[in-house]
Amino acid sequence: MERSPRLKEKTLQIIFFIHVWDMGKWGFVGLFFLLWSLVASAKLTDLADPPDWSRLNSFQKSISKQEFLRQLNEVYCPRKSWWSPWIEIEENLARIRKKAGSDEWYDLHFSESNTSAKQSSPSFRVSGSKILIDPGHIGGDFSEMEGRHFAIGDDEPVKEGELALSVALKLKSELQKKGAVVSLSRKENQPVTELRPKNFKELAETWFSRMEWLQKLPPEERSKRIQKRQELYFYRVSEIMARSEKIRKSQPDLVLCIHLNAAPWPDPDIKSLVDRNDYHVLVNGCYMGGEIAYDNQRFEMIWRLLHRWEGTERLIAEHMSQAFSQETGLPAFAYKGPNALKVGKVEGVWARNLLANRIYEAPVIFLEPYIANSEEVYQRIQGVGSDHHDTNEGQRRKSIVQEYVDAVLLGLEQADSQK
Repeated sequence: MERSPRLKEKTLQIIFFIHVWDMGKWGFVGLFFLLWSLVASAKLTDLADPPDWSRLNSFQKSISKQEFLRQLNEVYCPRKSWWSPWIEIEENLARIRKKAGSDEWYDLHFSESNTSAKQSSPSFRVSGSKILIDPGHIGGDFSEMEGRHFAIGDDEPVKEGELALSVALKLKSELQKKGAVVSLSRKENQPVTELRPKNFKELAETWFSRMEWLQKLPPEERSKRIQKRQELYFYRVSEIMARSEKIRKSQPDLVLCIHLNAAPWPDPDIKSLVDRNDYHVLVNGCYMGGEIAYDNQRFEMIWRLLHRWEGTERLIAEHMSQAFSQETGLPAFAYKGPNALKVGKVEGVWARNLLANRIYEAPVIFLEPYIANSEEVYQRIQGVGSDHHDTNEGQRRKSIVQEYVDAVLLGLEQADSQK
């Protein structure tokens, strides 16, 4: 059942969304500044329910202290100063603070030996696997609201949500031929969530009322800010939560999140295409201190750690990165800030804590190939209805949709053949 937009009592968190082009997410990109709660009680991110810590009971004595710390430090929270206020490591157990501002702890007992640290190498098989493809964003009439929409002159607008769905539909067909059981989080350019921005009016107004500096804005500007906040709750939070519920019920072996990247506009007021073009692949991890301070994010991190999904994610992500390099000839993108962690030795594979790869209860591979507002990719997108694209040199190459699909198939096939 979908979460309601009710206000979270005793929760006081503020998330500022600054609409900028940043590190290749297009249109309006959320740059989150997470402020600490002002009350000593449950601290939850927007629309989240309090975590049920009893769900971890089945993992008692299933993991060694050595393996727990390895995953925590190498993948999920690489700075001890970030996790030490929330997790205490003792000889035979990890004590995890259940609620910010309280002295309630969940005791996770380690296995009595280090056998869990010697798990067999992760493996993946395409045939017989349940794969859910998640076409990023919504597209259609919602693309401008999402900030995943742009056009140069009189050209057809580029809509990430629609491109992602085109890739997903073609990829589904190809994977089914290889024996995979494939489903989609959405099959059309419509939201999965039944809620709409109007459902979040009260929540947006409450958020606004706590911001003293916003009270000084003219009434018209205040209304615009509240409306924008309602829209953010709709497409950036409620939509992902609705998809996560479908994933929880279907229990796939793998989730593939289909996206395209983009670069900051040289001049936001005059859109001109850029030269940059690259790719990268994301797995879940790198929970920063301000993120792990939230009760639900702390639980979700531990939940993923105990499932040991990081091994499967890294295996597939590394082969996927190599496949995109081979199929596209593009260089791998590298992050420079603390919000991403390089994992493994293969270029282009990074860990980030995103809502989708955090709450989707399965191994999640988040794909970010191409720079949609680059000179090369923009021209290829304009010809997306054809099977091939003519380059400036008069050469023929695959359509960008076909190339994307072929790269994903190659990555999965290589992961399948890994011994």
